Amino acid sequence: MFLEYYRKFPPGVHFDAQVLNDLLSALLRHCLLKEVLQVVSLGLTVNMLPALKILLKVFEHVATMKLRNAVPALIDVFCKLVEAGMLLDPEHCNYIIKLLHQVQASKEEVSAVLEVKSRLQMRQFTKNWKWDLDAALTEIEHCKEKGDWTKLGNLYINIKMGCENFVDFQRLCACIAEALTKDSQEERPCVPFCEFAETVSKDPHNSEVDRTLLGRIGISALYSCHRLSQWPKGRKVLDKLYELKIHFTSLKGLIGPERLAPRCQIVNVAAEIFLKSGSLDGAIWVLRESQWTISTPLWPCGRLDVLSRRALLCTIAHEILGKSLYRQTFEVLQNLPGFQNSQEKVEVSQYSLLFNKLLDACIESNSLGMSSSVAEFMISNNVPIDFSFLRRLITSLGRSCLWLKARAHYKSALSLGCYPPSEGRIYRKLLLIPSYLSEIEMLLAVEVFLVANASSIQSPGASTQALQIVLKRCEENKSRSKDDYQAAVRRLITAARISDPKLFIKHVTVNVDKEQVCSLEPCSALKWLRENLKWAAKVWRFSDR
Repeated sequence: MFLEYYRKFPPGVHFDAQVLNDLLSALLRHCLLKEVLQVVSLGLTVNMLPALKILLKVFEHVATMKLRNAVPALIDVFCKLVEAGMLLDPEHCNYIIKLLHQVQASKEEVSAVLEVKSRLQMRQFTKNWKWDLDAALTEIEHCKEKGDWTKLGNLYINIKMGCENFVDFQRLCACIAEALTKDSQEERPCVPFCEFAETVSKDPHNSEVDRTLLGRIGISALYSCHRLSQWPKGRKVLDKLYELKIHFTSLKGLIGPERLAPRCQIVNVAAEIFLKSGSLDGAIWVLRESQWTISTPLWPCGRLDVLSRRALLCTIAHEILGKSLYRQTFEVLQNLPGFQNSQEKVEVSQYSLLFNKLLDACIESNSLGMSSSVAEFMISNNVPIDFSFLRRLITSLGRSCLWLKARAHYKSALSLGCYPPSEGRIYRKLLLIPSYLSEIEMLLAVEVFLVANASSIQSPGASTQALQIVLKRCEENKSRSKDDYQAAVRRLITAARISDPKLFIKHVTVNVDKEQVCSLEPCSALKWLRENLKWAAKVWRFSDR
């Protein structure tokens, strides 16, 4: 399980080195040497190093069990561990050589360990001062005063090699972070963090621990730039983190309030820096990198952070929409607070204006697939939709022969009250069609009418029963001219013609309200039902009828 998992995923913030060491110890107790070397080798590929005592126990096991054939592979792993940054004293090498002699190792195998010992002895003379905490702190202060961030990077590398006390190491790292962020208050063109990170990243023994530390210091540098509105400097910090492939959005700062900052807040700060420095793509990238996380049980955040995220996403959405990037705009809007997580108590109706603006733009540009997706999302998430846009979408879908989508949205529109209620008249063979409808909407209304009256149309003697359609003059159309109403009559005729098979409508009379009363020819209605009832019944028979 361990091998399979880490072959697919790199170690993250929850990786525990003790679990690795416990696993290796257990395997060794059961004499599973091959599996021990497999786990260690995999760990090397992702910078997970075992404890030194585990390595020594492996050598002891090989010597005790006289496993001569295992020596070459073990020596190879040993050299790779040293190259990856495992710290040994020359005494450790002497002990390993002693164990190798017990198992009758070859001269070449012993020489490999002697070479490692020689390199360690060459470093020994530089180590003593590194363990002196006061001397290291003084040197950090000196680097800060001189603004020599490359030297500070080299100092960190030396401290890492020599400081064996973890508490001291943490304190030194905090001092380094303070030195790097303190300077950002001064108007200098360079960005201390970037020079420091560049130096540290070039260390051949650079490990995942170093990358995590750089990410945490980088977050503190971001907060410093954000507080001082130093957007270009903050952008350089973000670019450096991206260049080094440091996933800082899953980390916390090293010093200051950002040590306790929720993930949402850290992402907000980074996205705002990108936005203020003119990189819309960068702002979207950092949000995607964090998987748009706002507040979850694992990453809880406060109300102010949620409000900040809402404002940030709305700003981004406005800017992207202005560039006619509809898919990206929709992606941003879908991740507004209130849609992701039930923990976010946000009234989504406040987003109606933005969503409708996007829907309008999509329909205007004839991006019907995106328009349909936006409308579906709005309806399913109870975001108030502008009925005029929904009607335009239905009409555009029908005119583009996208009938499945057109019918689905028309059905939703009926449920939402987009059209005047039929008041049950369609079951009494009378269909009232508002004259302002498009030919597509008229045809869909007729389809509902036909399905509702399918039984009577298909019954014997149906040919003598008239199906009437009244083209209503609506309140909003009273100020319109006679030509507008005549255009509506032509749209009704067009609706019948584009039906498949065609329907036949003939004028019967004009009622007291001067409205056209037409009849639907029974034979054409019967033919339409015979060819379409199978699917039409599923589409148009509403569950509440």
